[in-house]
Amino acid sequence: MPVISVIIPTHNRSHFLARTLASLPQGPDGLLEVIVVDDGSTDDTGSIVRNSGRNVTFLRQEQAGPGAARNLGLEAASGRYAAFLDSDDVWLPWTLSIYRQVLRRYPAASFIAGAPFWFTDEAEIDTAAAGPAGKLDARCFPDYFASAAHPIWLGASCLLVRRDCRPRFEPSHMNAEDLDFALHFGTEPGFVWIRQPCTFGYRRHGPTAVGNFARTLKGINHLVEEERRGRYPGGNARRRERLALITRAVRPPVVEALKRGQWREAGELYRRTFSWHLSLRRWKFLLACPAWLLPLSVGKSACKTVLPTYG
Repeated sequence: MPVISVIIPTHNRSHFLARTLASLPQGPDGLLEVIVVDDGSTDDTGSIVRNSGRNVTFLRQEQAGPGAARNLGLEAASGRYAAFLDSDDVWLPWTLSIYRQVLRRYPAASFIAGAPFWFTDEAEIDTAAAGPAGKLDARCFPDYFASAAHPIWLGASCLLVRRDCRPRFEPSHMNAEDLDFALHFGTEPGFVWIRQPCTFGYRRHGPTAVGNFARTLKGINHLVEEERRGRYPGGNARRRERLALITRAVRPPVVEALKRGQWREAGELYRRTFSWHLSLRRWKFLLACPAWLLPLSVGKSACKTVLPTYG
């Protein structure tokens, strides 16, 4: 069976999808299974897949969001590992080789996170591809929660997971679904963080789901609610690590909401996570704008100070 099943959800991105498919290596050794899930597209996505020149499992569904599309792809996958690649992102020429090196070095790993190369046009990615991949720099943790002290960037396109751990995405239209996925996966043994080289190209372009701030707020509030309801694994013993991961994701949206004048949304999210930040001694965040403590809304005049950026 294929070692890795690459699952690509897509919606009306045929203009990028051809480049995404072309970035995946082809070979007679059957190391890759490619699955494209069309999430209700109305463009020529089907034609792009048919003319890609490679064997692709092509699935369609009524538009239900990328999480649901990835779950459908997982159901059809046969590889031991599943990799996720958004249809506007690309693999780099050495991506498969790096993943194989990691799997040889850490054969028991259940969860691997790669690193992005940010680009806005094809010239940049071509320049990166022309250079050497660099020496593998990877760090292994007992599980994902054990990495909580490190600010590891997560995106769906950097995830490689063992399929027998039964991974699953939240099937709703929200951002932060990659962190929600990782938190539900948090106690699976063997988490590997690839720090170098970059393992995929992350395309920056016009309006995207990531740029939809309403979806960001929905996703962050989902993380908070999942933790409050005890739906993430690890119990009380791993609670501090979970809170460190969740609060790191909470802070930027709160600041962004204040900048946008969305005082109610910022104040509510701040209030719901105040005790968590307090237990972690996040003083800079807690004291940056004390008026956030006011219930439901925050006066504009109270937030004239320059709002900090949190990593």
